[in-house]
Amino acid sequence: MNTALSTLAEDALRQMQQLHQAHVRLLTSLAPAPGTLPALPSAPQFGHLGQWQELITQSVTRQMQSCQAMMRLAAQPRLDASLFTESLAIQAAVMQRLATQQAQWLEGLQAIAAEAASVKKVNTLSKLMDQESDLYARFNALLASQATATMELIESVQISVGYLVAQKEEE
Repeated sequence: MNTALSTLAEDALRQMQQLHQAHVRLLTSLAPAPGTLPALPSAPQFGHLGQWQELITQSVTRQMQSCQAMMRLAAQPRLDASLFTESLAIQAAVMQRLATQQAQWLEGLQAIAAEAASVKKVNTLSKLMDQESDLYARFNALLASQATATMELIESVQISVGYLVAQKEEE
């Protein structure tokens, strides 16, 4: 059982490191190369890149620390079944929330598809542009809400695991 938990934790850690590296590469590719753009008083379009990188780094660090703490607890000689029970409860809650998010995603897509199917034939470009823009705006809003919900889920799991680890370390 310890081997399975260790493998699971190592896989999660490796995936989080790969995610962090991918984000760093993405953020780096978005920033202009030195000397390619004239100096601007401030570049607001790139102002949040540092914040994105900092928050992603913090999230990955928390995830790695949680995995290491869980491995440390699981490897202790006094095997505590409640650790596994509570870990499974967290996993079940995550799966339930992901299922809910997936259902909301599908409902949103179906609503957008239904609206797209009911788009009226128009005779001006401005009306067509208005209808199409509305569809794109609804899709972007759905995408943003799903991304936000996923980030909230990740943060919630990190807090839950951190609380569980702190609780078990006090025992």
